[in-house]
Amino acid sequence: MRDPKTIEETVAKALESQNVELVDLVIQNQGKKKLLQFFVDKIGGVTLDDCGELTDKIDSILEMENLIDGAYILEVSSPGVTRVLKKPAHFKQFTGQRVKIVLKVPLEGRGFFTGVIASAEDDAFVLDDGTNQFRFAYDNIKKANLDPVLEF
Repeated sequence: MRDPKTIEETVAKALESQNVELVDLVIQNQGKKKLLQFFVDKIGGVTLDDCGELTDKIDSILEMENLIDGAYILEVSSPGVTRVLKKPAHFKQFTGQRVKIVLKVPLEGRGFFTGVIASAEDDAFVLDDGTNQFRFAYDNIKKANLDPVLEF
């Protein structure tokens, strides 16, 4: 198997032509097989039919580019309401939204923050936790997800 970054870049480039963004790729072991989970999005959202079509397209890319050795399980889905934020563009897109972040290096003794993205630039973003504002460089973010307040 090629390294995950190569797989992610190859598939992302192919999906761009269909105006589909590869938001995240998760690779896990499932017994003797690899489980590849591709999380995709597009303007207006991703439908079940889109996921079916994109599964076929991604499978073809993986095979043609010989990116995976042996058997694998392929899943394609929407990133969901708690979608991962990985790129500066994601933080810019979701400015004003509530997020949950985990830091690589703690700030003021804290490694976990929840708040609203107040602003986002190319190298960092500002999080407002309702009391204080904190500036975080993207390279110190271990994990970031939308954390919407869902009302029923």
